[in-house]
Amino acid sequence: METSKPREEHRFLEKLIGDWIVTSTTSDGNYDPSDPEKAWTEKVHAVGGLWFVCEGGGVMPDGQRGSVVMTLGYDPRAGHYVGTWIGSMMDTFWVYKGWLEPDGKTLTLEAEGPDFDDPSKTAIYHDVIKFIDDDHRQFSGSVRQPDGTFRTFMTSEMRRRG
Repeated sequence: METSKPREEHRFLEKLIGDWIVTSTTSDGNYDPSDPEKAWTEKVHAVGGLWFVCEGGGVMPDGQRGSVVMTLGYDPRAGHYVGTWIGSMMDTFWVYKGWLEPDGKTLTLEAEGPDFDDPSKTAIYHDVIKFIDDDHRQFSGSVRQPDGTFRTFMTSEMRRRG
């Protein structure tokens, strides 16, 4: 088997590498990024230039510490971005299929998981990473509605640290 080499699609993911802080979020009305005990931070590193591991943590609205891990890559055989997401606040293992939007700045990651309103059903979710510039990005989560549109339920702004 030939060793895989990073492709152009991996270059987009390279922009994630570094240390980040969430500067604002709609998921917690009391969020204060200036409090180092409560601020959500994220460290992103590459594995061989093919895979990217994002490890984040901070205090959730209920006061408990939370931690999350996202993995991202690109599968040339499938022709799309792939990844996973796990969080200490839920027992769902999310599996992503993703694509870069035509603007070249936005990565949409689609996953199926428990419906928020009825956990016996599933729903389609989109997690979206949008770069404003090299040091500022947005993250949002949305869920597909019965009419096929997506309703955003949370957004966060992130800045590169250092």
